[in-house]
Amino acid sequence: MLKVIGLALLYAALLSIDLKAFTLSVAASEAPVQVILFAFVNTLLLSYFVLSSVWTGWKEWGAALALLYGMVYLLTALETVYLGSILSTETVISLVINGAITSAIFCGALVWTLGNKRQHIKEDSSRLKMPAKEWIWKILLSAVIYLILFLVFGGIVYMPLAKFLDPAALASEQSIASSAASLVFPIELIRGALWALFAVPAVIALPFGWKKTGLVIGLLMAVPLTLSQFLSTTESVGLQIAHSFEIAGANIVFGFLLVWILQIRSRLSTYMQEELA
Repeated sequence: MLKVIGLALLYAALLSIDLKAFTLSVAASEAPVQVILFAFVNTLLLSYFVLSSVWTGWKEWGAALALLYGMVYLLTALETVYLGSILSTETVISLVINGAITSAIFCGALVWTLGNKRQHIKEDSSRLKMPAKEWIWKILLSAVIYLILFLVFGGIVYMPLAKFLDPAALASEQSIASSAASLVFPIELIRGALWALFAVPAVIALPFGWKKTGLVIGLLMAVPLTLSQFLSTTESVGLQIAHSFEIAGANIVFGFLLVWILQIRSRLSTYMQEELA
């Protein structure tokens, strides 16, 4: 437990520095409690992944990096293509650069500290083996499902809640989004495909059946991005809360459905292994 606490403090420290300008980050100066909470919860989730994974070394580091940098930083940056007025170009560049350095260092420390603890678990080389065509249609189907969930949860969760909590901020956000409405569908389809691709290494590395794997992947998709909403210093509290409920619900469902899709006609059963302590 002390190792996990130490890793969480390291992550919080990395989040507190604007590594591009070598100054205190805006989030740390204006929302220090949220930064600490974000760091500790993410560390707990990723520690569980690393301790459970059958992968080791660079493979495990790459899978953890895809989960953290890919899902939290790159996918957030991609959404600004049609929400560019909410996050400035400078902020997005800082997000991508700081995220890359922070994620690489933290995931390296995570794997070095907690990895290789389950060497008695044998990697199953047949797990999720499938032809290229099958990979393509499954990733494309996952992207379509993500878009549907984005629209459904946006309509039945985000919009009513945001309208109730902060109608003025919602109207302003909708005005910005409407100016690039033609980009919403293609960008969210691309984001859906990337969500799936970033999750695939972790799906293969986890030594569980598809249901438990789906739950873990859903949490890894939902919780970090949900908490990241509260690191924003430009979005109103009402919209932060509304977005957090939307993201949590949609991403947990998507993670579970993604793993279900991947295991169709493929092998995603529990590894032959000793009981996990």
